[in-house]
Amino acid sequence: MAKKQKLIDRLVEMGACQTEKEAAARIMAGEVYINGQKAKNGAMVKEEQEVTLKGVLPYASKGGFKMAGALEDFGIDVKDLVCIDAGACTGGFTDCLVQRGAETVYAVDVGFGQLMGKLRQDPHVVNLEKTNISDEKLLTLDPRPSLGTVDVSYLSLRKAIPYFSRVLHGEGELCCLVKPLFEIDDAEARRTGVIADEQYAPLLFDLINDVNAMPGTWVKAVTHSHVTGNAGTREFFLHVLLGRECPPVAEEAVYAAVERAKELELYKK
Repeated sequence: MAKKQKLIDRLVEMGACQTEKEAAARIMAGEVYINGQKAKNGAMVKEEQEVTLKGVLPYASKGGFKMAGALEDFGIDVKDLVCIDAGACTGGFTDCLVQRGAETVYAVDVGFGQLMGKLRQDPHVVNLEKTNISDEKLLTLDPRPSLGTVDVSYLSLRKAIPYFSRVLHGEGELCCLVKPLFEIDDAEARRTGVIADEQYAPLLFDLINDVNAMPGTWVKAVTHSHVTGNAGTREFFLHVLLGRECPPVAEEAVYAAVERAKELELYKK
């Protein structure tokens, strides 16, 4: 079990506050965040969780918190890797990868002018805007990426993962954000944006089975997103291997991820 410490102690330890009294006051004022969510008085924090103060975010967007949590849970070390981040938008995932030592990150997005300025200027980032993951030019990237991070809207991972496999030439790994509203076979849920808690586990089992049925593709692990979606939707991550077989994900791991997701405080803008 991950070691926890008092949030007050972490704030003093990291130099954000000079005294415990100051730390307590800033928490009470709503100025302290854990993984992008406002901290409560008396909160405990795990070693891997990001603690920030209001107005000082460590990533280009809250997506950075999501990616940091997934990398920690999956034990993925991105140092010196060449990565591709599709659905980059403002660059939360990209920023997290760069800060963790990625050699190169191809930031891919169909939009234009969304990537944060500091990332546009970062020598480790290649900005590929106005580009879809299905674009043929991604098949000849040099150097070739070995890790893909996936955050695609309005597209199921069932369709997105084969595109990533082509870009990585069938070798490497993916860290895929699961957005249940784009995966669920329930028209009412998609219309209302509301998914019942009991629907998450069956949704994940179906998705994992479908991904495992793809040629040369295996789901190694599943975890919860450490931050909910903007509307409070619970989200998840799949660690997918390309070209390397691995044991199947245990049912218990899926249920555990769902339970952890249900315990999260809903994200509020």
